[in-house]
Amino acid sequence: MGSRSLLNEVELVEIVERVFRKLGIAVTLRMNNRKILYGIAETIGHADKMIDITVAIDKLEKIGEESVKAELSEMNAPAEASDGLLALLTFKGSNSEILEKLKGFAGRSEKLDLGVQELSEVVYYMDKFGVPQENYRVDLTIARGLDYYTGTVYETTFNRHPELGSICSGGRYDNLAEFYTKKKL
Repeated sequence: MGSRSLLNEVELVEIVERVFRKLGIAVTLRMNNRKILYGIAETIGHADKMIDITVAIDKLEKIGEESVKAELSEMNAPAEASDGLLALLTFKGSNSEILEKLKGFAGRSEKLDLGVQELSEVVYYMDKFGVPQENYRVDLTIARGLDYYTGTVYETTFNRHPELGSICSGGRYDNLAEFYTKKKL
């Protein structure tokens, strides 16, 4: 039946990191939370376009800020909101600095607040599980283009060959089988 515990997300990401570390392959796990992305869409007044906004964000690394800004503009996102969003998404800092910056948006969206809380808890436990901080980082551009993700999402890249893109990715999805069973999974 699954579990709502965030320790499931921590354990999964920790296992991925540990396997690569034991194999002697240096990787970086980048993670985010889909609730944060939904909350951001709410704060710029376009919760109804969350999937389109997420798809645009997911392409930021590939097509660049100006192209993403153009896509957001086509969705009628106000330029000021797009600029603020892109400034947040491209902010570089430590995990705690990024989480602190997100806390500046507290109270604007319940979904965003919950996503920040969940991601903060995952980062906290990553440290407690002994995952070296240099092997993972909060990256608000990680969106995972599939809309069934509901919580933590992550992508793993080789440090020596980041051009290969994601080699191991995934995330939390609650109740994906809701159309096929009455059980909450």
